[in-house]
Amino acid sequence: MKQNISEMVWLYVKKRPFLKEVLRENIVNYSALARKISLEIFGNLEHENAVKMALIRLSRKMERIETDLEGKILELLQNSSMLIKSKVAVVISTGQLEGLTPLSFAKSGRHMTYIIEQKELQKIPKSRAIWKIEENLNLITIESPEELEEVPGVISYVLGSLASEGINVVEFISCYTDTLLVVRQADTGAAYRILSSIMQ
Repeated sequence: MKQNISEMVWLYVKKRPFLKEVLRENIVNYSALARKISLEIFGNLEHENAVKMALIRLSRKMERIETDLEGKILELLQNSSMLIKSKVAVVISTGQLEGLTPLSFAKSGRHMTYIIEQKELQKIPKSRAIWKIEENLNLITIESPEELEEVPGVISYVLGSLASEGINVVEFISCYTDTLLVVRQADTGAAYRILSSIMQ
């Protein structure tokens, strides 16, 4: 039964990312959380102590794993470089646009996203195929070692660091060891400072 309780607690936590964070940081009232989970899962408090112990074990395990992983992520980012290109635009269309020299582009089932130099906008004919155009953007390119493919969570760490400071990434494309982030001009200075701090 203990194994089942541990598995059930893990499934409960896994579906709630905020709980993963507070457990990892060890900033949770285990007794209160155990009561809540016991009532939600079992409908009573019969297994409250077992749930509490499962939470404590899970917290220690997550702290250990996350600490090791964060070290690997930071080491990889410290071996990465960053480039910033200004005067960039993002064009989203429902079809392919001819005559452009994009900095990057991505295609999904219904749309194509082009990251282009702003001066390239004059080459785009007026068309119903154009879904959206956003100008006055900057492109941040993070060039990483090949180990990027082997270390989970790098992109999540970068995006999370920016999001925690209120910086919205307008577009994001990952291509092999290059990570392309498009941000608004007003956010570029702060984004650069944040990324520099985790890459040093």
